[in-house]
Amino acid sequence: MLSVKRRVPLCEVARLRYVARGFTLIELLVVMTIIAIGFFALRPSFGGMLRGAQQRKAVGQLVGLLIGARTRAVASGVLVRVMCDAEEGVFWAEAQVDPAADRSQFELLRIQGRKQVMLPEWLALSDVISAGQSTSSSLQSAIYFYPDGRADGATLVLADAAGRETAVELAGATGRVHVNG
Repeated sequence: MLSVKRRVPLCEVARLRYVARGFTLIELLVVMTIIAIGFFALRPSFGGMLRGAQQRKAVGQLVGLLIGARTRAVASGVLVRVMCDAEEGVFWAEAQVDPAADRSQFELLRIQGRKQVMLPEWLALSDVISAGQSTSSSLQSAIYFYPDGRADGATLVLADAAGRETAVELAGATGRVHVNG
């Protein structure tokens, strides 16, 4: 028996190659639907992760401001204070200009490249505890750092929109900062 090879027209070869390469519209729609469902199912967890990252960043900047203020007080030999405006959620550091002439005059400091630390709008300074006294009713509070390395012992309580609290504690004798929460 002789085998005869059948010639396939060129247009059929091109059609077979085209069909084998692509996806159908139905397949694309199914994949896009699955991606959309996954996105909307996971979206709340991404929002929580974003808020958590923003909170860690704000607390880290606040801790950096406190440590920088203590370092500046020891290095320059002058009194440095960190001011907190509870209503605005803003913190900044100031140093005494000339302790010998006028002890009440302070100038704004730039610490870690910034003049102030601002909390996100959903994170609030709910309480400042200094020397065992709560100063939550006061709009502005001050924490002092002395040239010998000591500081006013204080606890800054930050609360988020859900009521979860983070405490930034400053040890008075050593000026060390510790975060709880």
